[in-house]
Amino acid sequence: MNIHPLTVTVSAPRDTVFNFLADIENLPKWTAGWCERLMLQRGRWWALTSEGEQVVDMETSAGTGVIDLRAGPSPERFRLTPIRVVALSTRRTLISFLLIEGPDETDEAFARRRERLQAAADGLLKRFGGGEVHSAPTLAELGLN
Repeated sequence: MNIHPLTVTVSAPRDTVFNFLADIENLPKWTAGWCERLMLQRGRWWALTSEGEQVVDMETSAGTGVIDLRAGPSPERFRLTPIRVVALSTRRTLISFLLIEGPDETDEAFARRRERLQAAADGLLKRFGGGEVHSAPTLAELGLN
């Protein structure tokens, strides 16, 4: 199983960053082409994505900075992407993503998701006026997988 951590520091207050990321309707604005558009149908959010139509869901906690983004072809097949938003100072915020391989996901599909996450991180730097992306190598890249 592949797991890829990615951390971004941006030049913006934590609440600004959290409120932007925690608003499900902003997914098309920051997911770098993964989510092209959202539709609310029968009480569920559906996204037209680069992987086809998917159900998307978020559980958020402003107090702790936790955003659990879930997406998949159905709620029973959701893939979880935990996101954490932490204040480093009044004008600097850390965003931590954990990309987790789905049970039926190929290595190639996971690699494409990693590339999209990297592009999303680059976009967040531009949106919030600078910062830095900190990407850790995968176990496979270290020769441990």
